[in-house]
Amino acid sequence: MIRRLENSIAAIATPIGEGAISVIRVSGEAAIYKVDSRFEGRQSLAKAKSQTAHFGRIINNQSETVDEVICTIFRAPKSFTGEDTVEISCHGGIHVTRRVLECILETGVRPAEPGEFTQRAFLNGKLDLSQAEAIADLIQAQSDKARQTSLDQLEGTLSKQIHLVREKLVQSLGLLELELDFSEEDIALIDKKKVENLLKLGISETNHLLRTYKYGKVWREGVRVALIGAPNVGKSSLLNVMLKENRAIVTAVPGTTRDFIEEKMTIEGVLFRMIDTAGLRETEDTVEKEGIYKTWKVIQRSDIIVLVHDSTKRITKDELNILETANKKHHKKLIVANNKIDLQAERILLKCIPEEILVVETSAVDNIGIEKLKDVLLQKVFDQTQVEDKESVIISNERHYSALLKAEQNLTSALESLKTGESEEFIAVDLRAAIDSLGEIIGIVTTEDILNNIFSKFCIGK
Repeated sequence: MIRRLENSIAAIATPIGEGAISVIRVSGEAAIYKVDSRFEGRQSLAKAKSQTAHFGRIINNQSETVDEVICTIFRAPKSFTGEDTVEISCHGGIHVTRRVLECILETGVRPAEPGEFTQRAFLNGKLDLSQAEAIADLIQAQSDKARQTSLDQLEGTLSKQIHLVREKLVQSLGLLELELDFSEEDIALIDKKKVENLLKLGISETNHLLRTYKYGKVWREGVRVALIGAPNVGKSSLLNVMLKENRAIVTAVPGTTRDFIEEKMTIEGVLFRMIDTAGLRETEDTVEKEGIYKTWKVIQRSDIIVLVHDSTKRITKDELNILETANKKHHKKLIVANNKIDLQAERILLKCIPEEILVVETSAVDNIGIEKLKDVLLQKVFDQTQVEDKESVIISNERHYSALLKAEQNLTSALESLKTGESEEFIAVDLRAAIDSLGEIIGIVTTEDILNNIFSKFCIGK
């Protein structure tokens, strides 16, 4: 359920552990007075101006010093939550931070629940729902693209776009409802062509936003890349050289990798989840069989598959079968890394590879073709097309995508009803549903379940 705003709340806002500084956030109507009751300094916090910092000490209920601190005062509405807020900067360390927090909780302030500070900011009108979600995404961002997408959303680029689309649809609904008010008098008050154009514009703009999701999802979640192939073709060596560290065990013994290894790397700001898998071959080894089974599971869940081939050997039927299965059954984007090209004397040219599958010549030992392979991975992600320009709004949140999809479907239905001469009532029902779906994204239309689901995923203290 939505938490009561009249209570003051507190939580540690920095990661738990040893460090130079920890921050404890306190927010609520009585926050400043509660902290002031445990603070001793040159000035009373209760009389301090907003956006000022004060050095002093936090004391317990026996007036013993717990720690020296700096308290920063933010008076409503000029705070993150829109409420009176105090941020207590104390010495880092698990024990001292918890002792300071305990002193504040002893005054009647209750512990904050996950995401409660951000939820209060939303409920107090400091930011809309999509901006609130962007905060969590920004904290969890693992690449420059993910960071920039989240930051743009936090600054309101998505909100502005949704508001613009929604306002046009509200205008259309207003015209339809005006017509309904005079339906019994058989008076035609609206220009059906204008409504049709507004509906088409709404469909076009929601379509544009929906198309950006393939980029946004990649930037938020990363790209899963499976390195597959026969044993001892250099999959682990290729992973190590791409990561620039010895992450996977490399030996001359076939079947060394018994389970998959997943590591992250970024290429031009895009996160890639590189997965080294067990070599695919017939085996009686029970452990290796399990590794091969997991490899096929990884293939099914991956976005891109890199078949690593030993260039000193002819391509086998098994390798061709792997390519065919991955291409046809799983519809994957495929790359062949023709590895070990440093062994020029023994190198055998690849044949029988379908033309649509790109082959990259590589050598993990001599670091040949590695940058080319990275470039090809980027091309595969974006289908060799230019990503939307910097000013474009990018959808990266599945909830937003689902709401936009519902809005598009309702708008399409409304347009069909208009073209076939259906009653304005039917058109208005679909149009209202589309407006409500867009409202869900920014929190104009929402439910308690939606809010609890969103904010419960936040960390405590945010």
